[in-house]
Amino acid sequence: MKRLLLFSIMSAAFAYGLFASDSLPFPVSVGGQAAKDGTPFAKIENPVAADTELSVQSKDAMIIVNVNAVNAKNEPVPGSTPAVILLQGKTKTNLDKTTDGKKLAAGNYIVSVVSEGKTAGILVTIK
Repeated sequence: MKRLLLFSIMSAAFAYGLFASDSLPFPVSVGGQAAKDGTPFAKIENPVAADTELSVQSKDAMIIVNVNAVNAKNEPVPGSTPAVILLQGKTKTNLDKTTDGKKLAAGNYIVSVVSEGKTAGILVTIK
C-alpha cells in the first residue's frame, strides 16, 4: 500500500514537472554537472554513470526523486516503472540508491526532484 501511494504521489509530481513553467526552481547537479535551465526541462549536458552523485540545494528535510525512462521525444517509456530515490535529512546521494535497489540502465531519463513544494524536471542520460 505504501509503495502504491508513493508511486501515485511520484506520478503526480512527474506530471506537474511536465507543465511547470520553471524547470529548475532550485539548483540540482548530477555527476558534478549543474543542471542548465531549459524548456520544458533542465538538462545535464554530458552523460553520467548510473552510480553518479545527485546533489540538491534545498533545506527540506525530505527530498523525493522520481527517475522516469523516456524515449527520444522525452515521453515516458510505456510500461516502464519509475525509480524512486528518497533523501531524508540530506541533500546528496547517488543515482543507484533507488528504493527498490535496482541500478538504472543506460538510456535517457527525466529526473523529477520534489522539494520545497516545487518540482525540478531534468533530462539526464545514463551511459
